[in-house]
Amino acid sequence: MKQPPKKWYPYRHRILCLLLAFLFALIWLNLGFFASVFVFLISAVGYFIGAYVDGELDLEEWFNLFNR
Repeated sequence: MKQPPKKWYPYRHRILCLLLAFLFALIWLNLGFFASVFVFLISAVGYFIGAYVDGELDLEEWFNLFNR
């Protein structure tokens, strides 16, 4: 897969968030607000489970963040 140009790197999070917002708007128009929120919550849970399985998520660090 071809990598995007290096000049896009400073804007990568803006582009990603723009695409996510657009996707959320499309789902909201088709399903409604609460169904859209549910879809994104389930997607977030799936992401965190995948990150944990890949070893990229440290649960102990997350628990310490909320127990300060």
